[in-house]
Amino acid sequence: MFDDMDEIAADYDARIRDARESRGMSQEDLAQSLNEKASLIRKLERGDILPPDSVREKLERNLDISLVEGESDDESEWSGGSDTTTTLGDVVKRKD
Repeated sequence: MFDDMDEIAADYDARIRDARESRGMSQEDLAQSLNEKASLIRKLERGDILPPDSVREKLERNLDISLVEGESDDESEWSGGSDTTTTLGDVVKRKD
């Protein structure tokens, strides 16, 4: 369906883990919020398996991240439908 836009990022495992940890969620918390098994989250964060499209979409929505490679070549990363340019990383750093 998505063809070449649907290239999973090489660091998808780290993106999932970092986003989950920055929200203070355990793997079980994330799994529950996605209605998936915690074992699936563990496998994704270890890079053992690629996320199926349905799971990838839920992760991206839930964690407000992109797991797809190649979007930075155009402006979709900056104009992702959000008016704010503040990232979660900015918010986390400011609290320190």
